[in-house]
Amino acid sequence: MKRLGKVQLKERVELVHKYMRLEGSSYDLEAGKVTIQSLIGNKGERKLSTTQQGYLFYTLRHKGKNTTVYLHHIVMILADAEKYIKQIAEGMTINHISGVKTDNRLSNLEYLTQADNTVHAYVLGLSNKPLEARVTPYEAYEMLEGFYQSEKSKEELSEAFNIPVGSVNRILKGMSHVGMFVMFKNLNREAVKPRHNSILTTGTVRKILDLYFNKGMTQGDIAERYNIARSTVGMIVTGKRWTEIYKGFAQEQVKEMA
Repeated sequence: MKRLGKVQLKERVELVHKYMRLEGSSYDLEAGKVTIQSLIGNKGERKLSTTQQGYLFYTLRHKGKNTTVYLHHIVMILADAEKYIKQIAEGMTINHISGVKTDNRLSNLEYLTQADNTVHAYVLGLSNKPLEARVTPYEAYEMLEGFYQSEKSKEELSEAFNIPVGSVNRILKGMSHVGMFVMFKNLNREAVKPRHNSILTTGTVRKILDLYFNKGMTQGDIAERYNIARSTVGMIVTGKRWTEIYKGFAQEQVKEMA
């Protein structure tokens, strides 16, 4: 999907506000409900439609053409238009925290990077497709070259290619895009050597779990504190990574509550 610039986003915001100023249009952000009247004449409410993926949207007229505006975008625009423009222009997406796409309550929406949004869907079981599957063979080769020859970190590659660190790691280890890995290894035998650059230890992981579950710190704040990707924190607190430490921590929490 093409990313909109600030000018286009401002037009979208103005369009939404234009319809919301119509008599009969209303909204309840806490309930995630928006009612929009027809622009011309007394034709009642505009129809709320649903995409094949389950997202709710309105079709609004803009410069003589029909424009699709998703309900979750409308809610975020009405909540804080300036923040919406800034976040979306920077490449952020709007995520449904519960995973329920029809639940557009303001409390169920958050801004996430595309990579974190993909991880979120994977963690909730909304997607069974490997997160690295959308990487092309050419991009996989670029990752291998960047890591083994240009000394780029996994975190840097994660940001550059917009996929989680775990997915980058599987490509670098030849667990995914095997053909490209074998080709790169054959051409660069001296380059493909293990690099031990993980900054996480057992103690750090336990501290992350404690900060998230007991101290109420957000995943974003934890990621910033330990200088790691937010997706890494997400995988830790759901037991997708460091699984044994996660299970041990969970068992300790149950014993303390008993």
